[in-house]
Amino acid sequence: SNSNRESTHFKQGCQEEPKILLPALNLNSQSLNLKKDFFSTENQSHIMPSIRPFAFKKVGDLERDLEGRSLLLERKQQCLHASSAANDDCTDYGSCDDGDTTGAHFATSVADDDDGNGAEEDKDKRRLTPMEILSLSLFSTVGVTMRAFTGRFFGGDCESNAKGQPIDDWLWPVSHKICVTASGTTAQYGGALFIDLPANMIGSFIMGFMTGHSADWPALPCLAYDHPLQYEQGLHVGIKTALCGSLTTFSSWNSQMVLMMDGTANPFLGSQILAAIFGYILGLQASVVSFRAGRTVAAWCHLRRNPYVFDSALSKREIRHRWHHDHLYWIAPVVVFILIGILIALFILGDVYWGIVYYRQLWIACLTAPIGTISRWKLSTLNGKFSFPAGTFLANFFGCILSAALTAWSIIESSDKGVERWKIPAIKAVSLGVAGSLSTVSTFVKECVDIVEKNPAYDKKAFLYSLGSMIICCFVGLLVYSPIVRFAD
Repeated sequence: SNSNRESTHFKQGCQEEPKILLPALNLNSQSLNLKKDFFSTENQSHIMPSIRPFAFKKVGDLERDLEGRSLLLERKQQCLHASSAANDDCTDYGSCDDGDTTGAHFATSVADDDDGNGAEEDKDKRRLTPMEILSLSLFSTVGVTMRAFTGRFFGGDCESNAKGQPIDDWLWPVSHKICVTASGTTAQYGGALFIDLPANMIGSFIMGFMTGHSADWPALPCLAYDHPLQYEQGLHVGIKTALCGSLTTFSSWNSQMVLMMDGTANPFLGSQILAAIFGYILGLQASVVSFRAGRTVAAWCHLRRNPYVFDSALSKREIRHRWHHDHLYWIAPVVVFILIGILIALFILGDVYWGIVYYRQLWIACLTAPIGTISRWKLSTLNGKFSFPAGTFLANFFGCILSAALTAWSIIESSDKGVERWKIPAIKAVSLGVAGSLSTVSTFVKECVDIVEKNPAYDKKAFLYSLGSMIICCFVGLLVYSPIVRFAD
């Protein structure tokens, strides 16, 4: 019925030349003027890049294709509204706290034009639903686990082997021979390639992959516009806010650079100021490159999964045959919940049955990680209220303070063999779970890239935001860390 109405409306418009609205794009006669010369190839350059595939060469083509496209565009608008609810809080230049700018501004503008309730919708977007809280909790557990094992695989177990403290589990036979990264506390050189660098790169890549190049892209660019998972708001929030934010960590990165600058914890190499400076530079650049690579791969997947967006030959039948999957909407949260339950159970089993203290640290970290993730989400409501992403900055700032204090505390307590069973694992678990999930690199990098792309080439906002964040967090980290390790009894 919607298609018939649109076709009838178009026929009337050819006679009276009123403004014609495409269902999801909300275009009026200013942006889509129905004149014959508009449909010529040379006059299509002024159309928005994301809308250009919908331009037609002849009026007859528009009438023929509008019937099939109206259903797709209506479905697409519903998807954009769903993805906008997963967006944490967007600034005026499009940065979000591990959220998705995809469709967020567009869906909001459509809502404002339709019912004038944009303010109420913005306020509702900042309220976490029970499903979103569950998703944040579950995916933050996944992110923390991935970060822990990634750090072990690329260099953590190599240093444990050098210290004579092996973690005798399934990963050890392979990982203890891989010495790519270093913690800065042993005689092994290479602290500029810090332990969490691979995790930050992977998380930034995922964030880029989940972030579209255009505002009308779906929340999951690798899937079709009408795929049921495009409407899973909890899944979107979980992946972008919890998984990417907990997999990447600004606080642990900063704490290792502070530890290397101070030098107290490394009796072999002492202070490594130059290596720490390069650690900041390499950490930022590697994450930015990973984010851009993720967006490039997302564009390839988007073109492959949604070729009809770039090709005007789409029929209603080609759209409808995918709708029978809608009943699968409940699978994602149920599967994730079951897998996370099994994962934590295995960690507890490794601690209790096999007596591996490292797994005690992991299951405590998994239980405390949601505290940091939800706190970061709450702080993200400050984004957009200032001239820079204040919410993300404060999340990283507080995370760095907490991580620096806990790192110093664990170094002091490590000399007491009587606390190795519970106290030190608990301290490291809070640092890994709460502080690591409170801070984020994926959002930080995404905001830097967004600022660069949405401002002139000579603009210095991104430079000041990125450099200022690292300098301030480094300075406050030294203020917290150094007095504890140098003057504590």
